[in-house]
Order: sequence, then C-alpha cells, then structure tokens
Amino acid sequence: MYYTTRRGYLNIILLGIILLALMALVSWLAYQAGGNAAEGRLGDAALPKVILERTDVGLTTISLAQNADLERTTGAARVGREEGKVEVDVVLAPAAALPERSILAAWLVDAGNLGGLGQTSVSEADQQYGTPFANVDFSQRVSDAPYALALGELVWDAARESYYLFYEANFSLEPYDAVMVTLESDGNEAGYDPRPGTPILIGAIPN
Repeated sequence: MYYTTRRGYLNIILLGIILLALMALVSWLAYQAGGNAAEGRLGDAALPKVILERTDVGLTTISLAQNADLERTTGAARVGREEGKVEVDVVLAPAAALPERSILAAWLVDAGNLGGLGQTSVSEADQQYGTPFANVDFSQRVSDAPYALALGELVWDAARESYYLFYEANFSLEPYDAVMVTLESDGNEAGYDPRPGTPILIGAIPN
C-alpha cells in the first residue's frame, strides 16, 4: 500500500511538472509570435517609400533666393498625384548655408483666378451652400490668390546629401499645378505664420 501511495504522489508530481512545462512552452510561443508580429510592423515601417506613378518636376530658383545668398540652390521633386505622394530634394551650393534659425518648407500650389502656374481649380460648385469664410468679398479675394498646401519641413539627409522631404496624403493631389520650396525665416517655431515664407524654388507640374 505504501508503494501504491508513493507511486500516486510521484504521478501527481510528474503531472504537475508536465503542466508547468506546457505552460512555459505556450508562453514562449506567444512571446515569439508577438516578437515576429512586432518585427513585421517594424519591417513595414522600414520599407522604402516609393512613388509608383511619378511625375518629375525640376525646381528653379527665383530672384528672391538672392536675398539669402541661395541663388545657386538646385532642387527636384517627384509627384504622384493619384497616389497622393510627393518627394522633394534640395541641394545648396558649396559653402552656402541656410540663414540662422531658418528652415526650408515644401508646398503644392494651385493657381488662383488672377493667374500663376497652371490652371486654377476654383469652383463655384463647391460653394453652393455658402461662400467660404462667410464673406462674399473676402472669399472672392481668396479665390483670386493661389492656394498653397503645406507639405512640411525639409530635413538634412546625409545619405542623399540633400535637404529631403517625403509627403504622403490620403487624398488626390490632382488640383495642384506647381511645387514650391520656401525659406521660413521664423523657423516655424512657436507663433509662426502658417502661410508660405519667402519662395526660393518653384517648378510647374507637367500635365
């Protein structure tokens, strides 16, 4: 009887060890699955940003660039209108530098009623329930002027050796006619003006 009882205790102990081992195995598998999922997310985030159907846009300096000694700046943009993606590279001339506390910002521009690059996308059909800003005169002046969509700040990319920006929207960029790079002399810091700063580069988007 003693042998039978002792053997029963051993069976219980072995069963407990087996259960603990199974729990450890399940925990390890869950940990590995979570790690693999996290690696997958990181892998997706690390994938190169690509514009599949792109239009190349050459950027040319305008006379205002001379005011900051940036007249020899060069740039190029790649626009995927349907994809809602824009890529911009800007290269300063050797020994040139951005003015202190200034940054470069990129914009897409739609021509207004009074002209500009490309065609205007002003539409009365978009205002059938009331004029923008609830003011007829002011709304007309706004429609006369070009509209600039802020893409963000260009930051130095050592690998590309250029100031670089990649912008991705969740809407079509079809209405826009030009890419513009501005010098934001306030650095877009606290209290900055959200409208474009001084334009130094601009290029029309080919149709």
